[in-house]
Amino acid sequence: MIAEITHQVVDAAADIGVRNSQPEGIGRLVVLGDLLCWNNLGRNVVFADRRLRPRAVFGSTLYPDEDEPSQYDLDVHAILEESAMGCVLVLNHLGTIRGFRSADLLGRRGPHAVAPTMLWSFSADVERTVLAGRRLIGSRPRSERGDGLLVSAPLDTLPEHGSIPTQRDGERFGDVTALGVVPAPGGPLIAVGGDGTVALAPLAGDHLASPRWEADVGFRVAALEWHRDALWAAGPERAGPVDDYDWERLEGGGFAALDPVEGTTLVSGPLPRDVAWGTGGVAVMPFGRLLAAAGRTGGLSLIDPRHPASGWSTDPLSATSLGIAHMAVAGRRVVYGFNRGGYCLHSAAPRTA
Repeated sequence: MIAEITHQVVDAAADIGVRNSQPEGIGRLVVLGDLLCWNNLGRNVVFADRRLRPRAVFGSTLYPDEDEPSQYDLDVHAILEESAMGCVLVLNHLGTIRGFRSADLLGRRGPHAVAPTMLWSFSADVERTVLAGRRLIGSRPRSERGDGLLVSAPLDTLPEHGSIPTQRDGERFGDVTALGVVPAPGGPLIAVGGDGTVALAPLAGDHLASPRWEADVGFRVAALEWHRDALWAAGPERAGPVDDYDWERLEGGGFAALDPVEGTTLVSGPLPRDVAWGTGGVAVMPFGRLLAAAGRTGGLSLIDPRHPASGWSTDPLSATSLGIAHMAVAGRRVVYGFNRGGYCLHSAAPRTA
């Protein structure tokens, strides 16, 4: 059982970077091997070690004299690791991809400024992106309201500057709301989430082959995570079309752990009403044998998937909504922030008895 959940507020290292009128908050937050990476919206991208100590900061813009373009330039939609190329890729709202050498990000003590060594142009307004088979696979731009995916050319065949060739694929999946990668002996499998469904399809060269299976989950899938030999899905209730800035309409929902071979449900259940869902956010993640869920006012819940009605939670951090949650699991702690919660991270570590 959980005896105590220790909460700590972490300085998000937002002092280095761009200044514009972007509301202060946390964007994407991911763990890549020994790196914990996050985006201070409109300000910078921070690369820290597992002890949450910032090691490198990227904090410049291609639009230093333009307020709104500089906000979009530092509104990050994906942070991905291409280990074969030895780099970390940062994709922003405008479709610009900056590539950083991995060796530059943890090689020195203390936060130091870093610059990209690659600069590519992908499609703008792509909310969900994964990297598999040396290719970027992204949801169709939300501004186009198109179904399916974009699949890029192999990244290691491209020069270090220029546009990334892409092609459309997977229109059969409809509106793609989440993506994940499942390792497999014959090559990576791509998990595709939508409004009430999850599908698992092999990546065959430059396209996705027919799905191995499709499963009904009953909620709008917002997060997909490969964890302990199962594909975990979570998301809010199905609410129809919701504007990107109308995140308060997204409530509750559920989770499911799916067998990767058959697509059968291993365990499933409901989630609390106040989970901080929103476009691009990750408000629920597997955490050991539990699920971690961030609430709209900053409380963190730890849920036993076998007994969803029971669990543990921290007190709220605010009397009002903090917006969309972004979450990552770093070892024995959950790290999370909010897009309207200021430039700060929250770290929660449970103590078991």
